[in-house]
Amino acid sequence: MELSKAIMGFEIFLRAEGYAISTVELYSYCLNNLVKAIGDIELSEMNRNQLRFFLIGLQDQNLSPSTIENHWKAIRTFNRWMNTDLQLPRVDNDLARPKYKPAEITPFSEGEIRKLLNACSRTSLAETKNRKKFTMPRPTSQRDQAIILMLLDTGLRVSELARLSIQDVNLENGEVFVKPFSTGRKTKSRVIFLGNSSLKAIWKYLSTRKDAKPTDPVFLSSTGVPMNKNSIRHFLVNIGKRAGVKNVHPHRFRHTFAIQYLRNSGDIFTLQRMLGHSSLSMVKHYLALADFDVKAAHQRASPADNWRL
Repeated sequence: MELSKAIMGFEIFLRAEGYAISTVELYSYCLNNLVKAIGDIELSEMNRNQLRFFLIGLQDQNLSPSTIENHWKAIRTFNRWMNTDLQLPRVDNDLARPKYKPAEITPFSEGEIRKLLNACSRTSLAETKNRKKFTMPRPTSQRDQAIILMLLDTGLRVSELARLSIQDVNLENGEVFVKPFSTGRKTKSRVIFLGNSSLKAIWKYLSTRKDAKPTDPVFLSSTGVPMNKNSIRHFLVNIGKRAGVKNVHPHRFRHTFAIQYLRNSGDIFTLQRMLGHSSLSMVKHYLALADFDVKAAHQRASPADNWRL
């Protein structure tokens, strides 16, 4: 069997197993890059050295470390499937995981969030020959502020936010039911809560939706099309540019929620449940950052040190 045909079967397997569409697309992209590098060879001809040289070639292209690691993950998962479903020997043994330092987690500051919310309200400054500079109200301002506040207040993944329907949001008590992806084998359902500010923003936005049905998506584009994770991400990047805030992306709101929760004496087990993590590993990373904040704050505020006692 040629490598390209095997990749098609692998994609079918991933979808049947309930993998996220984004993961299926990512693994497919990575494996098709492998085909371009080593050719559409028979699976029996693929060997460990080809895989090693492929990963080395990616490093020579100055790709980001996380991109190279994604290719490694795709190869490992593909080989595991080959061994299980096609009864072929694995050729990825001893294929070392690329080493890199994870990107530093930098939460939003209060000032940055305020800038983003303000940028939602009005258009950029316009200038013409015959009149003074001016701005205009943005027609999607209520929706945009609701997106920002909901991401900040819940730590939702952008894909989870996009899957919300109106019936999932209880405007009376602030409960939000987060649906699992597909079969629920990879992500679990959970209930999270909105604070007063985000609940008010959602209510104001939904009150403008005439003839909305309970099963309709919470967030729609300006043309009435359901927003997906890509359109939400695109909106956030653009609003960040308009607000003058760098590195605005959906997951940074999730980081901010987690760190602020721990800074305000929240416990890691409740945070794990609210974020929908299957393990405590990532939550412990947030905890380490929050503990560092406490230590730094004490060093700045220590009376004995500041008074040089």
